[in-house]
Amino acid sequence: MIKTNFYDRLLLTSIFVLGYSPLLLAQNISPRQPLKPLSPNSPTNSNTNNFKYDTSRQSNPSQQFPYTLDSGDVISLDIFNVPEYSKEYQVLVDGTINLPLINRLSVVGLTLAETEALIYDEYVRSELLKDPIVSINLVSPRPITVAIVGEIRTPGSYSIPFEGSTGTSQGRKFPNLISALQLANGINASADSRRVQVVRNYKGQEYIIPVNFWDFLEKGDLSQNIILRDGDRIIIPSAEEINPVEVLRVATANFSANLSIPITVSIVGEVNRPGPYTLSGDDVRANSLTDSLNFQNTTTIRNQEGLAGIPTATRAIKTAGGLTAKADIRNIEVRRTLPSGQEQIVKVNLWELLQTGKFREDALLQNGDRVFIPTIETIKDSEVRQVAIASFSPNTINVSVVGEVKTPGVKQLPPNVSLQQALLQAGGFDNRRANESVAELIRLNPDGTVTRRSIKVDFSSPLSDENNPPLLNNDVIFVERSNLAVASDATFAIINPFAQILGIIANTALVVDRFSGN
Repeated sequence: MIKTNFYDRLLLTSIFVLGYSPLLLAQNISPRQPLKPLSPNSPTNSNTNNFKYDTSRQSNPSQQFPYTLDSGDVISLDIFNVPEYSKEYQVLVDGTINLPLINRLSVVGLTLAETEALIYDEYVRSELLKDPIVSINLVSPRPITVAIVGEIRTPGSYSIPFEGSTGTSQGRKFPNLISALQLANGINASADSRRVQVVRNYKGQEYIIPVNFWDFLEKGDLSQNIILRDGDRIIIPSAEEINPVEVLRVATANFSANLSIPITVSIVGEVNRPGPYTLSGDDVRANSLTDSLNFQNTTTIRNQEGLAGIPTATRAIKTAGGLTAKADIRNIEVRRTLPSGQEQIVKVNLWELLQTGKFREDALLQNGDRVFIPTIETIKDSEVRQVAIASFSPNTINVSVVGEVKTPGVKQLPPNVSLQQALLQAGGFDNRRANESVAELIRLNPDGTVTRRSIKVDFSSPLSDENNPPLLNNDVIFVERSNLAVASDATFAIINPFAQILGIIANTALVVDRFSGN
């Protein structure tokens, strides 16, 4: 009996110890200290914009800015061994959450660690719990809304969706900088890809995260593609000087301006059809002998020649009917109004493009650009032939062939056509009346004067400036009469009045004879 009572007391003691040991352990464990929030490095003042710069930028800027709560976030609260208080809470529009017995608690601008510490303090202060173990997790982050300004195709405010799974927060990834730029249709050609700035408001203070997209393109530095936070401002500055090589390189990147979106530009000066034009990025091709541009889907013309490509100065000139003979192709200007209101001028030297094939001389255009083609003072015949067959020259030129040819009139001819070819297009000389040894070329000069050249015609001679010059748009070829035709016309002019008088007399006599016979 005594032995039995001993075992009963031992069993009751074991149950008591096992039942209360977690509570005793929890009371003796010192409360978990809240994590100290990471703060960005001390900013340094900048000379521009009065913003503060983080000069010691790490490889991952998001590590310097722990996530802070705001309205729209959904968090899960877990208090060890207190399941009735452990559940999900949404941060309301005023930045508060409703906790059991505590009611509203403001958590806006707090990190998860700071929120844990705040909830711990509130439950301890109110004597509802003693040394609780509090854990906070982010279940569903609020939507990310950013502002994008500067050299961006469509500036404005954008809500960027999360990447990854839908319907659940698992596997979701915060959007990055390139995703935001793509949503705004990409950066413009005049953007400075080396000095992009992300302005972030963290705990009431503004910081600037510098981004160098050129390092991203050259070295594949993924740290430049930073993770965005709600409320970030992305500033794309204008380049002080345009580097054509970098512009064309950036234009092929996935964060550059969407070239499939049409842009509006104006072309003035020495083009055949000056005025405003709309250019598309990848759906324009030119026919072989016409000035018209056919808009087609690129999939239907992928294997055909003549795909125009990205919107450049040469494409704009081609759309405007091509250059005139008076165009100064060495001093073309692309005039651009920057977001700041200042005017930026990009020089274009198409003669250098023809001689060296350097694409950097063909400026990439953006919406609102103005292309100005000045007038050249002196036309060099040696350059006319090269310019005439260039892709940015007209597909056809108009040449008037008048005088003693078989089919005179205005002829539409291919560029760089020679004088002899134009004569043949008009049917050749009128063998009975033409002076087949010479033709006169009449040309309007850029200064408004007219030149007349008498050129000896020899259909066996090659193309040359002396005997068989290349023609320009609106040239006039005049074929004179032969000496025999001149004499014949003069004789006819003298005899014709007398012949008309004799005819009248003869007709009168015939009438009199008829009346007399009656």
